Amino acid sequence: MNKKNLIQIIEDFCPVETAEIWDNCGFQIDCGNEEIDRVLVSLEVTRKVIEEAKEVEADMILTHHPLFFSEIKKVEQTDVVGSYVIDLIRSGISVYSCHTNFDRLAGGNNDYVGQLLELTDIRPFDRDNGFCRKGETAFDVTFMEMIHRAAEAFNIEERYFRWVGDLTKTVETVGWCTGAGSEFLKDAADEGCDLFITGDLKYHEAQLAKEMGLCVLDAGHYGSEKVFAENMAVMLRQHCKDRDLEIIQSDTDINPFG
Repeated sequence: MNKKNLIQIIEDFCPVETAEIWDNCGFQIDCGNEEIDRVLVSLEVTRKVIEEAKEVEADMILTHHPLFFSEIKKVEQTDVVGSYVIDLIRSGISVYSCHTNFDRLAGGNNDYVGQLLELTDIRPFDRDNGFCRKGETAFDVTFMEMIHRAAEAFNIEERYFRWVGDLTKTVETVGWCTGAGSEFLKDAADEGCDLFITGDLKYHEAQLAKEMGLCVLDAGHYGSEKVFAENMAVMLRQHCKDRDLEIIQSDTDINPFG
């Protein structure tokens, strides 16, 4: 498939302009190959993901997390990211990222999580910040039962989770923000959420949630966003149907925690 056509399709349903100002979406590495036959979709680039891309002979890796968040002044083999860049260019593998623009997207990470949790009336917060969603449980469920449900939905072991609040509390309204969304704890409480699900919860934020009586499930940054690969792969296939392009969902486990 022509590279320009592929990028146009991606940016039509996931516009770069909707990303946060600090973000770095779009091409991270453009190796100049005009035809893209095979795309590997992954949460981010790691050494193992690069090896997987080589094995499946991908021309491009489509990620959620950008390879570059800030300016780089040199590329060295001894540097982790530098070694990635050298290997990718030598292998002719381009990298393109859809980050906060995909988080905001209708049907993107946050909407998809609500579907996986089988919640009803999934919608943005009343004070819409672009990221957070909330929904209702269609069943009688406790906080502990929601933890079990989230582990199953996200396909991750509960040992990677942390939580704050009464595990016996009945949960009716759930709020969430994939990735690092603990800055929205007060918003979640104001929205009437019984439970807020996110990642990267810090100590003082946990104390604040406890004092507010808000149950919080820290599913981890990886745990709450690993759904990107399957979600984006399905979405891209839908937009590229009848095109000569193979879209592969990465099956590499990149969880850095043991």
